[in-house]
Amino acid sequence: MADLRVMTWNIKGSASPRLDAVADLVRAHDPDVISFQEIRHHQATRLAGLLGWPRPVWALKHNPWWPLWWLAEGMAVVAESPVAPFPPVPLTPGVSRRSHRRRLLLPVELTVDGRAVLLFDVHLSSGAELRQERISQVATLLALVSDEVPVIVAGDVNDDPESPVLAAFTVAGFTDSWAAAGGGRPGGTIPANEPTRRIDFILARGLAILDAYVPDDLGPAMSGLSDHRPLVASLRLA
Repeated sequence: MADLRVMTWNIKGSASPRLDAVADLVRAHDPDVISFQEIRHHQATRLAGLLGWPRPVWALKHNPWWPLWWLAEGMAVVAESPVAPFPPVPLTPGVSRRSHRRRLLLPVELTVDGRAVLLFDVHLSSGAELRQERISQVATLLALVSDEVPVIVAGDVNDDPESPVLAAFTVAGFTDSWAAAGGGRPGGTIPANEPTRRIDFILARGLAILDAYVPDDLGPAMSGLSDHRPLVASLRLA
């Protein structure tokens, strides 16, 4: 058996969260790999440095402030051990890199006990009126995976557990980690000060779910780090 601890967090880098406090929270929950959304390149690099981990994999999502390149927001996978990156996959063809509506997948390959595991860092389109667009984005992701390799999808899905968006993952054989192992613990991830919705997910196929929970280290003061709370799941590769 081989276990893997995954964290996902929409960190809202544009709000300049205290990276030392973010690193402290990460250490307290001891993940092996983290998928971040809305994080700037220098923030991901700094967090990896604070944790003593290898350089992160980062991909540009959008930058309305160009040519101020350092203000670009993106996706990042930060891991304790090196990962193999794949090219990011655009989910909103034709949407400018200057627009916050641009979305993409960031796939990486993890090595767990000598075996390959595919992880997708995701941030789907937001807004109730764009649900069909999110369903199409899930279809794009599902077309990239096979039954040969265990797969983890971790990120901000921007929809609720009962939505057709999550149902598409369920039909494809993915398990919602919190629903499987969260028990009676609160699962809301947004807003961070007093969560009422669960829109951040760690979904797995080909791995067993051991545990899943939403950290509440700082209570309402969690909103000082982001408008989302993180989600942590422990998975097992048989």
